[in-house]
Amino acid sequence: MTPTAPAQTASKTLPGRISEDRPTSLRKGEQIGNSIQSAQSRDHRFFLTMAIIAAAWVFVGYSQTYYLKAWIPSPQLATLIHIHAAVFTTYLLLYILQTALVSVRRTGLHMTLGWASVVLIPAMVLLGTAAVFWSAKQGHKIVWPDVEIAAAVNLGDGYTFAALAAAGILLRKKPQAHKRLMLTSLYGGLIPPAIERTSLHDFGGPAIYGTIFAFLLAGPVYDLITRRRIHVAYLWSLFFIVAFFVPTRIAIGSTPVWHHFVDWVIH
Repeated sequence: MTPTAPAQTASKTLPGRISEDRPTSLRKGEQIGNSIQSAQSRDHRFFLTMAIIAAAWVFVGYSQTYYLKAWIPSPQLATLIHIHAAVFTTYLLLYILQTALVSVRRTGLHMTLGWASVVLIPAMVLLGTAAVFWSAKQGHKIVWPDVEIAAAVNLGDGYTFAALAAAGILLRKKPQAHKRLMLTSLYGGLIPPAIERTSLHDFGGPAIYGTIFAFLLAGPVYDLITRRRIHVAYLWSLFFIVAFFVPTRIAIGSTPVWHHFVDWVIH
């Protein structure tokens, strides 16, 4: 028996422990990495699906009055409306493309193309404002009591979209907030007018607004299911949308000051 025997045993045991521990840590790292990738892929599918659904609703909502108008006998539209619709459609297609680029991890191209929205969003607001007053001048009030209230409601959609989209662009370096604000801007500002023009109109306000809020709550519900909490960007967005929703716009549109303003613009 020699004094070196325990040391030899220890020297054999220690490497064995290290070789056993290292694969375990690697497996845990791989599991964490796979979990993160799985969550990211799930998020990409959700946001891309919501973008496509939004575009589908816009097409259905405006099919009778614009997209399929060539096959439906109706009065000709002004050039302003065609330009407004072209810019509007371009933005929707860009939004889908941007969401798809992120899903395939082409973030560099996504960021480069994102600057196009800095041009498109102000153009949409200006053209949308002009289109609203053009419609008021034509006497189009849709379901509202008068053209002044109709103008207030429709302008509210455009400026809700612009405010949320601008916030999303400003927070572009925070991807989680950015993508939620951009999605909410779409469903809070651009989709409501399209939904109002679908057959849901026949079922009255509850059907229309129930559908709008179902879309607005899709993101927060998805967060609750996948993250166990709602991102603060959704909370602030919903607060802003509710505060500036239709009742507020009707209240503004019913005031004499607003009536005088709209009458001054269209006459």
